[in-house]
Amino acid sequence: MNPSSSASHPPDPKSPPPPPAMGYPANPPPPPSSTAAYFSTTTPSTNGTAAAPTPATFGVAYPYPAPPPHSYHYPPPPPPPPHHHHPHHHPHHYPPPPPPPTCLRRLLGLVVAAFLLLGAATFIVWLLLRPRVPAFSLASLTLTRVAYSTTNSSLSATFAASLLAANPNSKLTVTYFSPLASVSLAPSSPIAVATLPPFAQPPRNTTTLQFRLEVDGAYVGADDAAPLKGGGVGTMEVQVRLAAVAVFDRGGWRTRRRVMRVMCDGVPVAFRGKNGTEAAFDGPARRCDVLL
Repeated sequence: MNPSSSASHPPDPKSPPPPPAMGYPANPPPPPSSTAAYFSTTTPSTNGTAAAPTPATFGVAYPYPAPPPHSYHYPPPPPPPPHHHHPHHHPHHYPPPPPPPTCLRRLLGLVVAAFLLLGAATFIVWLLLRPRVPAFSLASLTLTRVAYSTTNSSLSATFAASLLAANPNSKLTVTYFSPLASVSLAPSSPIAVATLPPFAQPPRNTTTLQFRLEVDGAYVGADDAAPLKGGGVGTMEVQVRLAAVAVFDRGGWRTRRRVMRVMCDGVPVAFRGKNGTEAAFDGPARRCDVLL
């Protein structure tokens, strides 16, 4: 057979393919690129120009088989660490302060309980005893040796007063410390002051307190000296006052010291006799105001 004749005639399509040549196998053609497959089709343009490539249909099989669903099981997450809830949990995780010692708490509790019991006992005793303010009244007031000088508006006289002090308490004794008596023709200007001795009053007791005050050349205002200028004719008002420190006690129970003021103001004193050297308070006992 002529080799040139065989090369000029094409092979018969019905004839079997020739066997592969001996030696290393030929490299298989590379798989089509995904980009080439993506832009493998183009859309023809109507005006004769090349159109932009359009994505190809994704029907190309993946070279490796896809894994079956749920074929890989992930390990479960580790359990969270145990959380101990603390009622005094602080966001900064500071340690709680140590509790106070038991002995200190007991001591504070005993002190508070003692104060409460003492206050309750004092209140109960006060309710049972309940101190009442003593009552005072002016029983008598006389003026003797009255002498008034119009030159310097001075007065000289002797005041003798008698006070009735009544203790209305049925269980308490009243003790008066540092009594101080005064007399004046005006409430704010005493003309004579005298210190009296202390005294005490048992329950339901009435005591008569007498004192004498000497006035020697005391200044008297023009308004207060009007009855004196006329030679001791008419009536003038006199103020008699008493101040003391009062204490109520019963056995071992005693109240605190309290300042007591007795005010017998506006007591009318009428002159008698022709020369006007004597005057007296006429009438029943006059009730005095008591401040405690």
